[in-house]
Amino acid sequence: MKKTLIAIIAAAFFSVPSLFAFHDLETNHLVSGMPVLFIVTGPKFPPAKHDAVKTYIEQWYSSDCFMSLQNTVDATVDSEGKAILIMRWATKEAYMHDRKKMTPELCGELKNLRMNTVKLGGIKPTDMKMTLVTSIASSPR
Repeated sequence: MKKTLIAIIAAAFFSVPSLFAFHDLETNHLVSGMPVLFIVTGPKFPPAKHDAVKTYIEQWYSSDCFMSLQNTVDATVDSEGKAILIMRWATKEAYMHDRKKMTPELCGELKNLRMNTVKLGGIKPTDMKMTLVTSIASSPR
């Protein structure tokens, strides 16, 4: 019984993707007043799935929870199907504001995006590489 329970808990944990989980990352290194970038690499979507991924992302972009955020987002894919998500905030303060608001519990569209991208790409948390950095030299436009 104990082994079964542990297996169920482990399966539930590993089935939850790390995509967009910037609210869990350390922030002490971020510089106040400077732009913040969150970059996720690792998922892979073949060309046949690009339209489906785009549809889920556009649903999230048009949601109230996304529109209430203070960031910009670019979702990209290279010729091999490797996806990169880049989220940018104008300041650390804007990032900290959004960090509290952007959880799957508060945003159903984000939860749907996460679940559907897992199904499409077979993403595991171990496939993801997340980076949170301060931009020290942004272009003026």
